[in-house]
Amino acid sequence: MSKGFRRIAYTRFGRYMERILPRFSELGLTLRKAGMDISLRMYLSTAFMTTFIAIFVGFPAGIGIFWAINQEFNTNVWLGALIVGILVPIVVMLGFYIYPSYVSSNRKRALESSLPTASSFLAAMASAGVAPDKAFLALANENIRLEIAKEAEKITRNIEILGYDLLTAMEFAAENSPSKVYSAFLEGLVSVVTSGGDMTAYLTNETKSLMRDKIREEKEFIEGLGVIAELFLVIGVVAPIFFVIMLAVLAIMATSATNQGTVLMTLLTYVLIPVGMSVIIVLIDGMQPTE
Repeated sequence: MSKGFRRIAYTRFGRYMERILPRFSELGLTLRKAGMDISLRMYLSTAFMTTFIAIFVGFPAGIGIFWAINQEFNTNVWLGALIVGILVPIVVMLGFYIYPSYVSSNRKRALESSLPTASSFLAAMASAGVAPDKAFLALANENIRLEIAKEAEKITRNIEILGYDLLTAMEFAAENSPSKVYSAFLEGLVSVVTSGGDMTAYLTNETKSLMRDKIREEKEFIEGLGVIAELFLVIGVVAPIFFVIMLAVLAIMATSATNQGTVLMTLLTYVLIPVGMSVIIVLIDGMQPTE
């Protein structure tokens, strides 16, 4: 959504969101973990305004769709339009509720994938005698397109602009991180700084541990691809061929089943196979380690 639309939504609905903010405290935490630079009140205002618009768009759209199918106004058209008019706002609201969790999940994967690199970088800086806050500043200034660099930039911003001390900035980042691994890494770093321990040794050990975990994750992904390949053969190759042959045999054996066979063939071609392939793509995307 554009900033102008969100500003209008906040102006129209923002004052009504105060009463329901406590009920969506978990959503607010998810927004922070997702790294979405928007307040909970503005996000809810945008969600309600979009849903409000969807109520008035869904019903006319349903009428147009079902009229195009039936070519006349009858009970089916009005019933279908009513169903669309109810489903569209529900889907829009669910989309707003689920989207931060999706962004948070992607951010979690990106953080955990780039954490070994960042830990190695911080270990090298610590061995050179660089202070932790300066090490995070150097990591933020590095020309690398990694999520961990954005996190380092936020820690540096909180220190230099908002006046946080290093420990508070790292604790705040750990509390608002979607990754338990990254939170544990920062909490361990806070403990080392507080106790005056050997930061170089801690970061070196963490780097080795994170690298082992990353190698194990890559092996699990490769093994999982074998299962996905078998699933692809079943859904994308074997099952369509089986159903095509079965429908062809039924069409030959019974003339009355020809229309039903055509409908089933259309359903298989334009619905079942694309949905099955989409599920496989989503599974692979969810399994694949972030670069």
